[in-house]
Amino acid sequence: MVPNVRKSRAFLGLYVLLATLITAALLSILAYVLKEPFVFPSVGPTIFILFFVPLGVQAAPRNVLGGQFIAVVCGYLALLLFGLTDVPADIFDIGAKHIGSVLVALPLTLALMVWLGLPHAPAGATTLIVALGLVHTLPHLAILLAAVVLVVACAFVINRSVGIRVPRWSPINAGVGLAGD
Repeated sequence: MVPNVRKSRAFLGLYVLLATLITAALLSILAYVLKEPFVFPSVGPTIFILFFVPLGVQAAPRNVLGGQFIAVVCGYLALLLFGLTDVPADIFDIGAKHIGSVLVALPLTLALMVWLGLPHAPAGATTLIVALGLVHTLPHLAILLAAVVLVVACAFVINRSVGIRVPRWSPINAGVGLAGD
C-alpha cells in the first residue's frame, strides 16, 4: 500500500524534505561535475511547487516547462534589446539599460504566461536572472532549461512512486484561475 503523503503536515514536510533533497542533490552533483549552472535561484521554488502542490496548475509539466522557456526567451530578448549580452552582471550597480531590460523581460514574461495559459510563478525569477545578466550565454541558458526538464522528470518519478497521480503534461484542472471560472 502506498502511503498518503498528505495525511499530516509532519508527513508532508518529511516528503517535501526528502524529495527536495533527492532532486537538489541530482542538480548539485551535475553542477559540480559539469561546472554548469544546473542550480539557480528560481529552481528552488519550482521544486517546492512540484512536491508541495504536485497536482496544482503551476506544477503541470506543460506549465513548468512552458513558463520557464518563456522566461528565458524574454530575458534574453531584453538583454539583446539593451545590448547587455556581454556586460558583466552586477546587481548592486543597476543602470538604465538593466532597468530597461527588467521592464521588458518581467512584464512580457508574466503576460505571456497568462495569454498562453502557462502559469508558473518561479519563471518570474528566472526572467530576472536572465534580464539582469546573471546567466546570459546561450549555452548556459540551455543548461537552465535542461535543469528544469530534469526537475520535472525527477518530480514525476518521485511523485508517481508514492502514488501521486501527477499529470504527464497538462494540468488536471486547466481552467483554474481563469477569469469567469
